[in-house]
Amino acid sequence: MKTILIVDDDKQIATVFQVALTSAGYKVMTANDGQSGINMVKQAKFDLVLLDEMMPDMSGNDVLRSLKEDDTTKTTTIVMLSNFGNNDMVKEALDTGAADYILKYQVSPTDLPVKVKEIVGE
Repeated sequence: MKTILIVDDDKQIATVFQVALTSAGYKVMTANDGQSGINMVKQAKFDLVLLDEMMPDMSGNDVLRSLKEDDTTKTTTIVMLSNFGNNDMVKEALDTGAADYILKYQVSPTDLPVKVKEIVGE
């Protein structure tokens, strides 16, 4: 069973995506801020991290950079999942090592498991 971490300060959105992915057969954990997400990725192996861009303690791109610069977490597959996606933000995330940049308003909870399956395989 593939394990996914959702890092998002919006608990409602995280729960909706968690339910959708759990129903599709994934083990899903959540973190409510960037630092918690970093700590969780350093403590456990995740097949995928879905990372929000806008959080209260640090940006998703800062979290991404921190994880990609750390030898123990640099190979973790990370996908940005955000409502904010200006061109500079998207380019920075992809240049830093994000596998994809998904805009929340363009993906429904039923579409997300399909997209995740494309990324992590099954």
